Amino acid sequence: MRVMWELARHQLGLITTAQANQLVTRREFERIAAKSLRPMRRGVWAVAGAPETYQQVVLSAVLAAGDFAWSAERTAARIYGLRVPPPDEIDVLTLTNRRIRIEGVRQHRCRSIRIDDVTEFRRVPVTTVPRTLVDCLPWLPGPMFKLAVDDARRRRLTTYEEVAEAHAFLDRGRRTGRHLVVPARPVLLDRHDPGGSDRELDVLGILQRAGLPLPVQQHPVLVAGRRRYLDYAYPDALVYLEWDGFAEHGLIRSTFDDDRERGAELALLGWLGLHFTSNTTERDLVSRVERALATRAA
Repeated sequence: MRVMWELARHQLGLITTAQANQLVTRREFERIAAKSLRPMRRGVWAVAGAPETYQQVVLSAVLAAGDFAWSAERTAARIYGLRVPPPDEIDVLTLTNRRIRIEGVRQHRCRSIRIDDVTEFRRVPVTTVPRTLVDCLPWLPGPMFKLAVDDARRRRLTTYEEVAEAHAFLDRGRRTGRHLVVPARPVLLDRHDPGGSDRELDVLGILQRAGLPLPVQQHPVLVAGRRRYLDYAYPDALVYLEWDGFAEHGLIRSTFDDDRERGAELALLGWLGLHFTSNTTERDLVSRVERALATRAA
């Protein structure tokens, strides 16, 4: 019975009837289910009291789909936090020899699924970031695909080479209906350094026009035993610049808390942080950098 609870803990508080029947007797499972489990989907149970998260809901659909199933497309993109429109159903990828009918689940079938295209993220079987980005092309018209790839690249979730490789593999299989991947080609050829966030793309130009020295992009610093990266830094002066996007830094609690912890540790190391937002003007940015560098040079 202990093994069953351990398995459920690893699966975000979920257990399937098939899994339980391999670990306890049918009568034992019925007794446990009556007291400690609640049904999530057909053949999938949740431990009473386990927090119901989006990942848990997705995992319940994947488990209900059976072996060799993964969350995919826009559902996978939401799990990774990619810049892709949210799904209206849960997307589950399987091989072509299977058909599933699960409420609220959209099945996607693929003739061949490479090991390099699937992984596990936050306990959920899922397509990899590069595969997910390419699969989401139909929902990323115009420049949106480029923005999504650049954002994932900035967050070190993937590389241009990995996305290009996933794109090439799917593009070879026109028979699978993946012809929509063709528009990715020109985007993947434009491999400029995207910086650490959308607003950062303007910072170097602003500072250069003001005649200020250019900072180092994505400067690595060891903070409390962790290797962290500063958006823009003047290492000699111990001054760094950070863009604070409200959607990322103000609405996501874990990001908000992590930013404050990191900022406190950097301050103890002697770093002076200059934070700016979408309301920061070019004049204010230049003025603050000038004063910060002058202060540190004194």
